[in-house]
Amino acid sequence: MDGGRFHTVHSATTKAVCAASNKRPTTAQGAQAQPLDTAHAIGLALAAGVERWTAMEGGCPILIDGECIGGIGVSGGNFEFDERVAREAVASISAT
Repeated sequence: MDGGRFHTVHSATTKAVCAASNKRPTTAQGAQAQPLDTAHAIGLALAAGVERWTAMEGGCPILIDGECIGGIGVSGGNFEFDERVAREAVASISAT
């Protein structure tokens, strides 16, 4: 996007990969949907790979007939904005 910051590309890509890998939106929850404090969220990202897992909202899987075909990651706004845009993008794909 015009005026976008370089690091948002990396954040958006990580959100998309994480959402697709877990087949659920990215959140500050662990694999068993348990709440994560900051230390555990950072530890999980380090263990899984910082390009593969994030606790930041804004990533949504693209599910078609129960199969995950990819993910969408949005970054650059606040977490609520990123999550809303990602969900709306997935909804528009599913509607087509």
